[in-house]
Amino acid sequence: MRAISFLQKSRCLVILFLGILSSCNQAEEKTANNNTDEYSTQGSRILKNKQAIQLIGTNSFQVFSANDQTMKSWNMDIAREFIGNVLEQPLTGIPIKDSNNSFLHSLQSVVDGNRKNNRITILCGFGWNGKTETEFTGKSPTQTFWWEAYKEKLKEWALHFKDQPDVWLEVWNEPYRFDRADGYTDIVWKNDMNTLVRIIRSTGNNSIVIVPCAEQGQDESVLLQKGAVFLEKNPKIIFDIHAYEKWLLDSDASISNRLDQLKKQKLPIIFGETAPMNAGILMNPTYFLNSIYQRGFSVCAWVWKYDSSDQDALLTAEGLPNDKNNNNWGTTFKNLAALPRTP
Repeated sequence: MRAISFLQKSRCLVILFLGILSSCNQAEEKTANNNTDEYSTQGSRILKNKQAIQLIGTNSFQVFSANDQTMKSWNMDIAREFIGNVLEQPLTGIPIKDSNNSFLHSLQSVVDGNRKNNRITILCGFGWNGKTETEFTGKSPTQTFWWEAYKEKLKEWALHFKDQPDVWLEVWNEPYRFDRADGYTDIVWKNDMNTLVRIIRSTGNNSIVIVPCAEQGQDESVLLQKGAVFLEKNPKIIFDIHAYEKWLLDSDASISNRLDQLKKQKLPIIFGETAPMNAGILMNPTYFLNSIYQRGFSVCAWVWKYDSSDQDALLTAEGLPNDKNNNNWGTTFKNLAALPRTP
């Protein structure tokens, strides 16, 4: 009788687990198809339901721990999600353990958590298999050994999220070397970015696509030279610039002039990363942040992380603004996010 009772209990537990899993998947699917907001661009403006918006948000690691509720209290409009193991990253379902012994939450669960808190999600590949040598920074995309396989993954993501307009795919993180020593030219950028955007559009995905600029994301000159032409054949694009030492160590007058030049080109832009520490140099982002805010540019901080030993982390382990040896980075960005949006 004890054996029969154990089997019955086990069967009930299995049925209960399958029922919960099915309910989660159904809820995931329902949430995914329940967003009707429309996002577009017009000149330099980002539009939501034809109204101009300014977005202030953060880069985050929610593939490792989905649905961070503290982010809501900081008034984050957008989360640019780090995907460090594109190869093994699940699209849906329960978390998996990858070959690096990390638990990865599905992209859909990350999106759902952001959506419940009215945040747009940018999904961006940062690495092919979670190894340092395959990070998507400082490399020419077509020269990587995973180029063909990555294009297939990008197509899968585009197909899955094609009816979820609050999910924006970024085609690469930080392409090409900072010194252009990899044979980079603006034509190479144009061809590579066109290829990646076409892959997304071939699936019927008509949502916003994020396209990074050159020199590991920090050089905007390619946008001044090729951005307008690129947009002629590729609507609903937002260009991503990363503002580290090539911006933050520049003079205040030069920063203002560069931002004004971008405005004159009428290009839709988001500063997808900025932070006080990069390449071992401590910088002060305050003037830059004030300047882009006043001009209506959107920005994401690097990085939403609970670790006061990391000078770029926005939070301490206790969830307070991290102001340790970083020019008060946590408080500075939290105060920025609390301001009214001025598109």
